[in-house]
Amino acid sequence: MDTFFKLWPSLEIYAKLFPSKRFPGLFYYDYDPQSASRPGKPVLILIHGLGDEADSWRHLIPLLGAAGYRMLAPDLPGFGRSPVSRYSSLGRHRDAVLELAEAVSGAGSEQGIVLIGSSMGAAVAEAAALARASPAPASSVSASPAPAIKALVLLDGCIPAKYPGSAQILVAALPFTGEKWYRSFRNNPQKAWQSLTSYYADINSLPEADKEFLRSRVMDRVSSLSQERGYFSSLRSMIFQSLRSSYYRRIGDWPGKIALIWGKEDLMMPRSVAESFIKLRGEKTTELTLIPGAGHLPHQERPAETAQAILAFLREV
Repeated sequence: MDTFFKLWPSLEIYAKLFPSKRFPGLFYYDYDPQSASRPGKPVLILIHGLGDEADSWRHLIPLLGAAGYRMLAPDLPGFGRSPVSRYSSLGRHRDAVLELAEAVSGAGSEQGIVLIGSSMGAAVAEAAALARASPAPASSVSASPAPAIKALVLLDGCIPAKYPGSAQILVAALPFTGEKWYRSFRNNPQKAWQSLTSYYADINSLPEADKEFLRSRVMDRVSSLSQERGYFSSLRSMIFQSLRSSYYRRIGDWPGKIALIWGKEDLMMPRSVAESFIKLRGEKTTELTLIPGAGHLPHQERPAETAQAILAFLREV
């Protein structure tokens, strides 16, 4: 990456680079409690959203880790500290997540995998689950056994969505217009900070350490050409995927359990998206939990309540 992204201090000891030939330099956090409470529990893979990084899980990782869960949280290709050649896409993000899942399976994960995705990360989680449910392609060279993806936890995002995001996001997806909008923040830190407010119920109520971190991080992102490329290629890929009706039917038939967790004050993705998703799933188990006082990123704004909802679901899984 042409921009160095500082590690969240308490997560620094868990930072690793994944030895992938397809995604060289893939960065991730590997939180492994190695405790007596871990056996019998699935491994959790936390998948961040558009224009974000693994640090977005900075408060959730210790909360879930205290319950004895091992977690992997990658920077998706083209975001944060994970480089990518040319462009990013929903398919590339899916494949990176599946590589991590296969590595965990090879190391021994008899209880399977649970994918937890935020916003765009929810779409990546769905894509990974559907890919694992399909027969392995003949070109597959993986020697690891296919990991069982047992369940999905989708935070403020899912596909299919008749409403694939806010009007601001749709305008940003337009060629040239989007890039011009993105670059307008580079010399205006206050404008860049203000661009984050719609993602939170009340960004000014966050702890000072979080606000300082987000101010620095948003400038790191908008100042980076590679982050810009990853942002727009991923956004356009995700919107294209959301328009494919065949995808709707496949996720509707997926046999695993799915939990939806939504910030009650989400301005980016309306609750009607979650309700449409539940209707699509029919009689299959799909839970919806609303987090009061949270916007589009409940795991950052209300981490304790979000962790409580996730742990309640994991007990059922």
